[in-house]
Amino acid sequence: MFQSTTKKIVSEIDPEGSALFPVKSPLDSPKCKPLHLVIKKKKKIFSKRENYVPTPFTLTDILIDGQDIDFGLSSSIIACFSESSSTSVGAQAGVDVDCVDVGAHVSGNSSDAMSSVEMRKHTISDRTLLDVVKDRKVNREHPFVKHMKNNTVYVILEVIETEHACSVNSSAKAETGMKVLMKLLKTEADLSVSKERKLTFPAGTSIAYKVSELMISPTDTLELNWDVHFQGPDVSTSPPSSGCDQKPPPAASLAVLTNMCADKKTLFLNVILEILRHSDSLAVLDEMLDQILDGVQPDFQVLDQMEEGNRACVEKMLDLLGIEKENAPGETLALTAESEGIIRAINTLIQSFSEMDPETLILLASSVKAEIISKQLKLVTIIDDKWSGAPQYQCDPLEVKEDPEKVLITQLTDEEFEITQRVLEEFRFQLNRESASILHIMNRKQRDILALFAALYALNALM
Repeated sequence: MFQSTTKKIVSEIDPEGSALFPVKSPLDSPKCKPLHLVIKKKKKIFSKRENYVPTPFTLTDILIDGQDIDFGLSSSIIACFSESSSTSVGAQAGVDVDCVDVGAHVSGNSSDAMSSVEMRKHTISDRTLLDVVKDRKVNREHPFVKHMKNNTVYVILEVIETEHACSVNSSAKAETGMKVLMKLLKTEADLSVSKERKLTFPAGTSIAYKVSELMISPTDTLELNWDVHFQGPDVSTSPPSSGCDQKPPPAASLAVLTNMCADKKTLFLNVILEILRHSDSLAVLDEMLDQILDGVQPDFQVLDQMEEGNRACVEKMLDLLGIEKENAPGETLALTAESEGIIRAINTLIQSFSEMDPETLILLASSVKAEIISKQLKLVTIIDDKWSGAPQYQCDPLEVKEDPEKVLITQLTDEEFEITQRVLEEFRFQLNRESASILHIMNRKQRDILALFAALYALNALM
């Protein structure tokens, strides 16, 4: 709930996504403050934006005698945000639950409400920063500096925080956050007919931050990276594309999942279904997998600050991947080619999940149970081919050939159509039942469907 909420707020106050980065986890909030240093990582597979990891270190930590510096922090109220939404569905459905007869009429509803969020912006200007530190030198012996790969320092100079405590409430009848027909549900220990979730944002919780780049000069002083400053944010002006030139990388990294034995596939699939219902675990798991692929042991202490359900998901996945808690954080890992391939595949899958709303993740879990992942994958492949901008094969007009798009949509039952429709809506596509066709919603901001393709590809490989 935390990441989806901060992303939603940032999309409202920075709709172009050109400056602000949403805070991914409440665990990162204390590290997303003015003057805190972040580490720039390689861009995520499904994102065109930069990727930063907050750290507990501040700019003053790496300066010689920097603790007494006054940076002149300015503060101002910038916005107030609130949201309320509700959805209900009803149908004649055969429910696979002992206490409900097959064919009974059932209904489900969900609602989300966010109390008014008053936000304050804390800012340090680039010019003020440089004026204050111009006579200070960087401590080359500081652990953070010694581990830097180049002379570029990434520092947070602007933060959006909550001014007062606020809360987000989510309630649903059926499965957590689900907006689908209850016919798709089965009785399991981790499912409930009714569930409510509440997330509280204490006053001073970081919602988003802005990063500036500084360069360490040959004399160990700090200078503004003017090239980046004048160039502006790295925002592509071309429309998003999920064309054939993009598809092979995630598909290639996920192919290793198809070679697993059946028992291992089942173990991974069960854990992934838990993760889909505990989306707040994604940010921590994503960061840990990045560390593992960098060849170092992740820090398990962060799990102590997580809610029980989210912590259990992370622990189960790392256990399946053979990552033991006993190793010290930062210790070098020796991964076999096979284990590294599996970890890389799971990392790609987790990154694809991180690009989606929690409601869509719940719908994917239901798609697994309804055994319609393969149909959805075929539909998404058709969408990718049709709207990728790649040249289309022109067939002989005299050749009679069934339209695979129409065939697939016609084969979907009402319940399968409902859930698939809701999955595609996040990516700005709709299914038309009457014409058995796919519609592209042109007047809404486009989302790259490559993330959905990767998620469906992986889930299909594990089924």
